[in-house]
Amino acid sequence: MSVVRNVGVGVAITALLTVTAGCGKDEKSSSTSSSTSSSAASPSSSSSSSSSSAPSSGSAPLADYSNLLISAEDIGADTTLGPPQQNPGGVAGVAVTFSNNSKTHTITDLLVVFTDAAAAAEEAKNRPAALSKYVTGTPQPFEVGTNGVIVVGPSPDNTKAVTYVVFSEGKVVVDLEFDSAPNDNAPQDFVLDVAKKQDEAVKTRQTS
Repeated sequence: MSVVRNVGVGVAITALLTVTAGCGKDEKSSSTSSSTSSSAASPSSSSSSSSSSAPSSGSAPLADYSNLLISAEDIGADTTLGPPQQNPGGVAGVAVTFSNNSKTHTITDLLVVFTDAAAAAEEAKNRPAALSKYVTGTPQPFEVGTNGVIVVGPSPDNTKAVTYVVFSEGKVVVDLEFDSAPNDNAPQDFVLDVAKKQDEAVKTRQTS
C-alpha cells in the first residue's frame, strides 16, 4: 500500500467533529459552535484555518501530534506515508490516509487529543451515534482500547464496503476507517492488527 492522497481524511474528521462540537455546545456560545461546524464541513479549508480556530470543549491545545501515528511499515512493506494533516478542523489531533497503489483500498487514521482520559473515553462512548452517516451496520464491541466499537457494512450509498473502528487510549480518541470495493470488506484480522498497532503507538508515546 502507498499513501497517494488525503481525501478520505475529511470523512472521518467530519464524523468526529460533529460529535465533538456537540459535547461542548452547552459550554460555548452559539457563534463558537457555528465556527467549529464550518471548519469541519470543509476539509480543504480546515488545515489552513486550524491555527486560528478554537478547540472544542475538552480538547487539548493545538500542537504537532504526528508522533502518535503508526508508521508506513505498520500497514505493509510497500506502504509510504504522506504528510499528516495537523489539527484538522481546528481540533487538537492529526489525520492521514493510507491507500494501495490502485486506490482500491484506503485506511483513514484520525487521532483527536483531549485534556484527560475521562473526556476521551466519553467521546469514544458517544461516537457510534454518528457513524450511521458513513457505514450501515450494527455497532459491536471491539477488543482494543477503551469503549472500543467496530461497525462493518456498506456505505449508505452502497458504493463501497466500510469497516469503522473507534476507541480511546489515554487522552486520545482513535478513528480508523477501512474503505474498499462493495462486498470486499477489510479482513478482520488485518483490522485488528492495525488497530492494536495504533493503540500501542498512542499508549507508549502520549505525554502525561
